[in-house]
Amino acid sequence: MNTRTQESRILTSPEPTDEELAELVKGKTLSVYWYMLRHPEPLTAREIQRGAELSSPSLSMHHLERLRQFGIVEKNVHGQYTIKRDVRIGILNQFMGRGRLLVPRFLFYATFYTSLTAALGTLVWLFLDWYSIVLLALLASVCVVLWYETMKVWREQPFPEGERD
Repeated sequence: MNTRTQESRILTSPEPTDEELAELVKGKTLSVYWYMLRHPEPLTAREIQRGAELSSPSLSMHHLERLRQFGIVEKNVHGQYTIKRDVRIGILNQFMGRGRLLVPRFLFYATFYTSLTAALGTLVWLFLDWYSIVLLALLASVCVVLWYETMKVWREQPFPEGERD
């Protein structure tokens, strides 16, 4: 099924599912949605165009209208757009929070296990037996994997921190 057929089928259905939206909201449209998630206040098309670094306000309007047709954003009488439905699609599934506090999900796990490993690392000298050292080594390897995954997801975000805001 091509994209046009999917779009027309979704536009006639009352509420598209997250799976259907994941197929349609990609590329620049996803970048516009990401920018709106990071800035939850009502925004005009020009503000979104500047913030998302789009080439023109009409291109911004095109992507905003697509998001509006899919039921993700709404437009008020002043021409400002706000998020109507918070959907986590694509890479956004890997993030938690809202506004400027969008962080990778793995960050919480990585922080917890790093703290646990540090606490057990201080106690391992009290119980200097082989299974305490093996446990500490396993926890350290879990920390390495979790921090690796956290950084990998952070680098895949549509707008890396500090580049656009």
